[in-house]
Amino acid sequence: MADLFKSVTEKMGGFAAKWTSYAAFGSFLLYLVGYLTLRFQLSTYGLATDLDLFDEKYLFAGCRFLVYAVSCVPNILIFLLVLAAVGYVPYRLIPAPAKERIRGWLAGWCGKPLHLPLLGIVLAVVFIQLVMRKCFAFGDLLLQKQLPDEWITTVLLANDGRLALYFSGLLAGVLFTAVIAWQAVARGNSTSPAARVFLAALIFLVAVEFLLLPVNYGVLVSTQQLPQVDELPNGAKSADGQRAWLVWNSKDTLTYFIYGSPDRRLLLTVPRKDALVRIVGYDDIYCVLFSADHSSSRPCPR
Repeated sequence: MADLFKSVTEKMGGFAAKWTSYAAFGSFLLYLVGYLTLRFQLSTYGLATDLDLFDEKYLFAGCRFLVYAVSCVPNILIFLLVLAAVGYVPYRLIPAPAKERIRGWLAGWCGKPLHLPLLGIVLAVVFIQLVMRKCFAFGDLLLQKQLPDEWITTVLLANDGRLALYFSGLLAGVLFTAVIAWQAVARGNSTSPAARVFLAALIFLVAVEFLLLPVNYGVLVSTQQLPQVDELPNGAKSADGQRAWLVWNSKDTLTYFIYGSPDRRLLLTVPRKDALVRIVGYDDIYCVLFSADHSSSRPCPR
């Protein structure tokens, strides 16, 4: 009992000694994902602005991304449970010799040094090219009269539930290729030059997938809501149906989006100078701009 207590104490002491390094690395990751989120959020809006190297907004944006990603994990678990329930009966009906042959074939196939890395590379490339990069089709949306004619547009205009399911699918795809990479590394049989190259390429692609997650979040999720203000910048009252939303606030400036009609759109940046911002509500900006493109699953005010 004394030896167990001593071992636990030593491990806790080692962890405490490295806590500063862990905290610094975690903060760096949150800043990185927060920067990617905000950078692509502003690009999607069409706002050309320089972001400071260090800003607490990155940490908050990174935390929001992390919370949203974690909230999508139950969706993945539910899907896996349903998949397991559906496949349980057919699996039980397979004769035992056939099961042994299938297990032996899988073990032999996965045991080859090139097979797992090659499988992971193919899946990662297809996933990146056909799914994760599609969000780059969106840019300057606040000033666009029409959304791109791409399948990803239906995701942008989906309701919150479907949007969460889509992001859960993105997260599941990234985790799946990450598990393949982890298995390939854990086997430790990538000893040939070709196997090491394939494994390195797979690890690089998995890292790219993880970096594209906050990019997709910044484009598809965090851009949906904008705070509406009750008056236009510089104290000018709204006229002729004009409405204004606060798009970005920095230490020195405020940036508004002013919308009067499809042909009257403006991004206006004014000095902050202790300006009073009165927010009257939050609007789904894509409903306002592209309500004609929405399906009945997400009703938008006209």
